[in-house]
Amino acid sequence: MLLDLGEWSVRSWRPEDVESLAKYANNRNVSINLRDSFPYPYTLNDAREWVQLAMGQQPETNFAIANQSEAIGGIGLRPGEDVFRNTGEIGYWLGEPFWGLGIATKVVTAFTD
Repeated sequence: MLLDLGEWSVRSWRPEDVESLAKYANNRNVSINLRDSFPYPYTLNDAREWVQLAMGQQPETNFAIANQSEAIGGIGLRPGEDVFRNTGEIGYWLGEPFWGLGIATKVVTAFTD
């Protein structure tokens, strides 16, 4: 586990996250706020491909945001290149049922620390 935040955690993606990933990511209210490369509709196949990609990253830059029972979102870092090598872009999302609970604030703060 990368970060233990009590009720939530930031951890590596796992094969068992595929179903919850597809469930929460297949939401236009989620996808409209993300990069255009984030698919909508978001299928089980999209989720399988993402989890496989994330699990194979070296170094690992994409992580699941999870509660005790399932993945509820994601957070990742896109390192800068060339003249931007000392910078990075953080992206994150949560499933809509988890909006407004302070999870993103807590996760992003801990992730950037």
